Amino acid sequence: MNGITADELRGMMTEIINAALTPVIARLDRIDLRLEQIDTRLRIMSTKHQNSLAGSDDQLVMVPNQQGEVHLEFPTSICTSLVSGNEMLPNGQYNNWNEQKTRALLAFYGEDSDNESDVDNENSSHSRARRLRLAKSLVPN
Repeated sequence: MNGITADELRGMMTEIINAALTPVIARLDRIDLRLEQIDTRLRIMSTKHQNSLAGSDDQLVMVPNQQGEVHLEFPTSICTSLVSGNEMLPNGQYNNWNEQKTRALLAFYGEDSDNESDVDNENSSHSRARRLRLAKSLVPN
């Protein structure tokens, strides 16, 4: 058989198959990554939709960021995210959600603004706008 051993033939065939499959495997990897991105977007949209159906005092579902991760600190309700820190909520409890938590969650979602002052009063217009921006990021746009 022209001096080619079975092992050499097997090695040549393996190289040919690997060369042929390399672009297919790379394409499948790109498709897999794209499917993961679509899955993450669907999870975000589904979660935001669930939150949009919740009442002002109902428990919110944690919304993942674009990488599919969820933040450890999350407001318990839309009302909690809108009322300034240490103010009384409609249910009579004091709000433990504050400006620092709002800023951290907005940064986690990639929606923080560099031009905001670092020293804001919880009741300032900037702080109210920030809380509103956070609440909007928890429901569909």
